[in-house]
Amino acid sequence: MNSLIEPNIHPILVHFAYALSITAVAAYLLSRFPPAARWRDTLAPAADWMLAFGALAIIATIIAGLQAYYTVDHDAPSHAAMTTHRNWAVPSGSAIILLAIWRWTNRAKAASAVFIAGLTAAALALTVTAWWGGTIVYSYGLGVKSLPTVTGDGHDHDHGGGTPTMPEDHDMSTMDAIGPEDDDHGAAGGMAGTTGHDNSDGHHAPVAAAHDAGDGHHDTESSVPADIAPETPGTPGGVVDAFHSALKTGDSKTISGLTDPAVIIAEGGSVERSLEEYAGHHMPADMAYKAAVSFDLKDRQVLQSGDMATVISQSDATGTYEGKAIHMQTMETMVLNREGGTWKITHIHWSSSPVTDDHSH
Repeated sequence: MNSLIEPNIHPILVHFAYALSITAVAAYLLSRFPPAARWRDTLAPAADWMLAFGALAIIATIIAGLQAYYTVDHDAPSHAAMTTHRNWAVPSGSAIILLAIWRWTNRAKAASAVFIAGLTAAALALTVTAWWGGTIVYSYGLGVKSLPTVTGDGHDHDHGGGTPTMPEDHDMSTMDAIGPEDDDHGAAGGMAGTTGHDNSDGHHAPVAAAHDAGDGHHDTESSVPADIAPETPGTPGGVVDAFHSALKTGDSKTISGLTDPAVIIAEGGSVERSLEEYAGHHMPADMAYKAAVSFDLKDRQVLQSGDMATVISQSDATGTYEGKAIHMQTMETMVLNREGGTWKITHIHWSSSPVTDDHSH
C-alpha cells in the first residue's frame, strides 16, 4: 500500500477535485444559455451533483495536501513554492466548499447569476492553484521518487544534472561533468557552494542515451600519468580519489562518509542540493557508468587555502556504456571544507565533451 500512494495520495485526489469543480462550472454556465430547453433540465442537476462530489474531493485533497506539505522532502526554494501553492489552495478550495453547501441547500431553485459568478471566480483561483501544483512537481521535483531512465537519442543530459527536476539533458550517468567549460570542456572553476558552473555544455550529450555519463566526471579509477603524484589518503585529492573509487564499487556508505550532507552537485545546467537528493536520483546511474567506463587522469590542480580546498581534475573517459562507445574529455571541480581535521566534499561540478579528431587534449 505504501508503494501505491508513495509519497502521499494528494496527487490522486487533486485530479478529482479540479475536474469535478471545473466541469460543474461549465455545466452551470451552459444551463443558463441552453441551445435547447431540455438541456437545462439535465445540466442543472448534473452540475449540482458534480459540485457536491467536487467539494468532497476538495476536502480530501486539502487534508492530503497539508499532510504532504509537512512530510515531503524539500529545500528552501521549493518550500516557498509549496507555500504559495497552499496559500492558493486553501482559500479557493474553501470557497468552492462553501458555495457547494449554499447550492445544495437551495438546489430546488435555479442557480442564480451571483452564485455562478462566485463559483467561476473560485474555479479560476483553483486553476492557479493547479498551476502551482504542477510547478512544484515539474520545476522542483517534489514528491518525485526518481528520474526515469531515458533511452534513445536526444537525451542530451550530459550525464546527470538532474534534477528533477531534474532532468536537463542527461547524457551521462548522473553527474554531469564538472566545471564551466569553454569550448564544451575547458577549465573548470568551482567555488564552494556555487551552482553556476555552466554545466549545460551538454558534455556527454553525444554519447549516450540514458544518462550518458559520458562526462566522465569521475576521474579516479583511472591511470595516473607519471608526472601526477599519487594522492595521499585524507588529503583533498585523496578524498576525491576515494569518492570515485566508492562510485566505481557502488559503495554508498563510503560516499556518505566523504561528502557533506548538504553537498551541492551541479551538472548539465541542473543541480542536486543534498547528498540525499543525489542518492535518490543520479548516484545509481553514476555508479553503473563509473563501473563500465575507464578514466585516464590527465591533469589535476589542488588549490588550498586554510580549511578550504578546490580540486580540479581533467580526464579522458573511454569504454562502452549501454551499448554505445564512449570517448569523452571531462572536467571536474570539487570543493572541500575541513572540519575537525577531516575533509568533506561540499560542492561538485561536472562537465564533459566528446573527443573528436580536431578536438582533443
